[in-house]
Amino acid sequence: MRAEFEGSTKRSLKKEKTLQFTLNVIGIFMFMGILIRWWTVPFAVSNNLGIYYNPDFQMKLSECKEFLEFTLCAASVYFLLVNIYFLGKRGKKLVYIILVLLAVFNLYMMLTLLSVATH
Repeated sequence: MRAEFEGSTKRSLKKEKTLQFTLNVIGIFMFMGILIRWWTVPFAVSNNLGIYYNPDFQMKLSECKEFLEFTLCAASVYFLLVNIYFLGKRGKKLVYIILVLLAVFNLYMMLTLLSVATH
């Protein structure tokens, strides 16, 4: 008896490509939603559930620039990690290493900011 692995390999590659495509599309919608914040933040809801425009919530030009930089950096990291992950076993290991390094860096920055804020 001989096992037929050719069909299952094609199916698993197709599933991975579909998952990669799905994660990329989710990322596009997610970061487009974040960028829409520029226009939706100045609108607020009053106590009687009416929508009104509050100019105090409008971002200044420097805030918009910083927000755009942050969003584009986060989007590039997201798409880079998603697409590296599907390169194979080495890609998966690299993504996990990068995620661990990001977690350690985030903890370090959190503790640094906490120590600065308490002094």
